[in-house]
Amino acid sequence: MRKFRMVLVVLSVLLAFGTMAYAAPVTDVVQYPTGYFVPDDASKYNSPYYRWYGEDWGWQHNAIAGTFTSATLSISAYDVDWDNANYPEVDEIYAYDNGTMTLLGTLIGEDDTWSYTTFTLGSNFYDDINAGLQVYMKIDVDSQWRWAVTLAKSVISVDGGTIPDPDPNVPEPATLLLLGFGLAGLATLRKKF
Repeated sequence: MRKFRMVLVVLSVLLAFGTMAYAAPVTDVVQYPTGYFVPDDASKYNSPYYRWYGEDWGWQHNAIAGTFTSATLSISAYDVDWDNANYPEVDEIYAYDNGTMTLLGTLIGEDDTWSYTTFTLGSNFYDDINAGLQVYMKIDVDSQWRWAVTLAKSVISVDGGTIPDPDPNVPEPATLLLLGFGLAGLATLRKKF
């Protein structure tokens, strides 16, 4: 019976990792503690996370191996006032295409709200995604209005990978999956002793 349980555990782990390795949809999330991504919602107005004109910064995603047919970059931001009719906030997002900084567009969002802005990445970025896409943000490019913004997550999704909640307090699905595996392992060990 003990050998049977061990075989089941090993097969379950291999199946889980095999499924993750060969599943077409993939998501890569960059968040705290990388760069100036905010650790939690309570810190969204705190320095150094709430960033202003002249506090531009960049980050790099993990490499995503393999071939895919679609890719998006989604940036979770707080307090993007782009829809202010008189004084719009303009935060530009760039990605490096074979070493050339390329404008993807601007963040879109509302005052005092967490939301995603999603950019479609063309096939010219696929080799950069394979190598680890570099992203850069220019904050409040029209500095006369003095806007600030906080980022929580930067998500690359290929072939329809799941995009986590934009709020920094909600963990990404992969973290929950790893937690589930850990708890299952602890439960198995507890039964053993």
